[in-house]
Amino acid sequence: MEYFNLQKKDGNQVSCVKVIPDDPCGIVIGIHGFSSSKEGSTYQLLCRRMPAAGLGVVCIDLPGHGTQESLKETLRIPGALDSIEAAEQYVLREYPGCRIFYFASSFGDYLTGLYIRTRDHAGRRLFWRSAAVNMPALFHSEDPSPEEIRYMEKLKEQGYFDVTMEEHRPVRITEEMYNDLLENDLFEVFDADRFGKHQVFMAHGTEDQVIDPGAAGKFAEQFGIPIHWFSGEGHSIAADPANPDRVMDLAVSFYLHGDV
Repeated sequence: MEYFNLQKKDGNQVSCVKVIPDDPCGIVIGIHGFSSSKEGSTYQLLCRRMPAAGLGVVCIDLPGHGTQESLKETLRIPGALDSIEAAEQYVLREYPGCRIFYFASSFGDYLTGLYIRTRDHAGRRLFWRSAAVNMPALFHSEDPSPEEIRYMEKLKEQGYFDVTMEEHRPVRITEEMYNDLLENDLFEVFDADRFGKHQVFMAHGTEDQVIDPGAAGKFAEQFGIPIHWFSGEGHSIAADPANPDRVMDLAVSFYLHGDV
């Protein structure tokens, strides 16, 4: 593994890690979920499994995440998309001619959906694990939970609130980021083919308590996306110790052959 930083147009930096085999047949850009990082177990596994299949990997930390340079940047959707773009431009520059693929989890899926909708780019195959297709609803719902009410009170009082998911470190949601989420409903804006024909594949647990499986299924049906259901699995798709590798098996088949 090689750790490095990329500088974005606004001067902020993206913390990255890469594992590139000799003569790769493609490069996978890894985009982690909310409050996770490139050090997360899924992305460590990605860095082990993809090179064995002849695929290189470049994983990034999103703004406000990780423990390195990316942590210094306040999380906003435009900045997060800039980070994905910086990684892609790096791959295009350093590995010309290599096909580009995306592997994303949860919040990272939401962002890659916005990325291919709003930015010109080179990748054409997206693998979505536990996709947060309804990300805005996690912070703004018609029937808010007590936790959501507390978040809104803090947002009103201090202009931000800190939130975490599962075992990960807290991430700050500012009023600007909150508004970013409300203005970007993936169900309304997603367009897989605005910048060329794409293939998208989803993997989701039937018992996901973070991202409603019903929302994932509705999104897949609305946009004609194939989805593989992991029976009895939650958001991490790791209750069965063999399932993280099964997710990677699906991803490898999808990247190399366009199907599973």
